[in-house]
Amino acid sequence: MKIITIVCGLWRCGGGVCSGSILLRRSLAVLAVCVLLPACAATPSSNAKPDEDYVKAAWTYFKNKCDTEAGEKIYKTFTGVKSVLVVKPLPPATEKDLYDQFWMGDPYSNATPWDKRAELAASILADPAGITSDGKTDRGFDFVEYPVIKGGTKFVKVFYPSNSRKSAIEPVSATTSRFGISWDDISTSEDRKYWVAGSRLRILNLTDGSIVAERIGFMIEPGFGSIAGQRRPWLTGRGARSTCPTITDGHYEDRWFVLKALSTTSER
Repeated sequence: MKIITIVCGLWRCGGGVCSGSILLRRSLAVLAVCVLLPACAATPSSNAKPDEDYVKAAWTYFKNKCDTEAGEKIYKTFTGVKSVLVVKPLPPATEKDLYDQFWMGDPYSNATPWDKRAELAASILADPAGITSDGKTDRGFDFVEYPVIKGGTKFVKVFYPSNSRKSAIEPVSATTSRFGISWDDISTSEDRKYWVAGSRLRILNLTDGSIVAERIGFMIEPGFGSIAGQRRPWLTGRGARSTCPTITDGHYEDRWFVLKALSTTSER
């Protein structure tokens, strides 16, 4: 409404009729306003159906990413691992982030809009009775450490007390884990042009800095930001058809990959 008021004001003349020169000057002023203020341009609705050529190009781009860059690489495996340190956790996420085409929060790994995504990931890794990819259960780590900047505490550990299905958190003065986990959103501007998000999950040997294992994943938001039917783009769009490597379980995929390289038992 403010823009309309400004534009209309530019056209008003003292006697109600503008001279040619005044009209020209004010017409140019109106044009300048529209150039400088994008609100004058047509804004596509997030409910609008994207152009067919764009959709085709986006899916082609995504499939090429899957074919040429996505995959899991496990360089070494270890047994009897009791704990891990999350050296770079997933950042907090808000509901608003789910609608942002350029949100760099790694929606492939986790698109939960929560300010405690680091805690959630740690709890899943430490779950003593977590679900496996074949529907069974297996042990998680005894505890998972991760960094926090709150009240002077630098690190905390997440663990499950005996006979409890609820995780607990307590501060630690120093970390003791030999292995580290890091999450990174590796999306490029070209990726996000097509609503594609890139992810890298790494397992590190903290004693020598070597990479134990690495997973590169991509997802495409198949609705391309549509909010029709109360869609929440990055969350709604995350599924088996739109991810590579394929995500079949919303939260445990990362745990399954980590435990392939770092077994909590003494034997494989």
